[in-house]
Amino acid sequence: MSPTPRIGLRYGVRPSLRCAGFSLAELLLALALAAVVMLAATRLLVGSKRADAAVSAASGSMLAVDLAADLLGDELRRSGYVPVPTPVGVTLDRTLPSLVLDIADADHGDGLVARYIDDRLSDGPVLRDLRFDAGMDGRGEPQLYRRTATGHRQPLVQGIASVRVTGWVDAAGVHDRESLVAGTLEPWIVLLELATADGTTRTAAVPLPSRPATEVVRAP
Repeated sequence: MSPTPRIGLRYGVRPSLRCAGFSLAELLLALALAAVVMLAATRLLVGSKRADAAVSAASGSMLAVDLAADLLGDELRRSGYVPVPTPVGVTLDRTLPSLVLDIADADHGDGLVARYIDDRLSDGPVLRDLRFDAGMDGRGEPQLYRRTATGHRQPLVQGIASVRVTGWVDAAGVHDRESLVAGTLEPWIVLLELATADGTTRTAAVPLPSRPATEVVRAP
């Protein structure tokens, strides 16, 4: 009995093989899914960067008001200070108030003047007659400025949009801003509010150990 012929091999025909790979529909679906994932990842990254920028800006504003409160408080609390023994050749004119609260009710707030004898320098004591207020610089950026009696203006802290006197404390208790009428005061503590352009604020209570002669000036 003769063997069964192997037809496929005899006539050179190979069995059909199933094609490997993706169909067009599967490829389009994969591309669409990849696009969705990339879009979601991009939005997440942008949102994270915006959040980081917001946190950084808020931290910068808080650092600005903290620094301004510390520097301004350090100067104001020395109002009326004269070292003992009194230095030769350096005097504080007692006919002038040692602390002036210039209540302006302007956009940038109030001005403050501090007069004292500074004995913290190695060159010897000097008379300080300084004014502090907020304003805009040449680039339109808010600044806390320190001005000398000669009119020289020095930027002290960038970002401070306003400085306001919110009240004071004396032997009779706590008084608010509305009680600041033109005239003289005998404050123990001055209450201030410092603010940045984005609305970050800091309230500071500045003690006045030398009990400076204080004058309130109000704009008409």
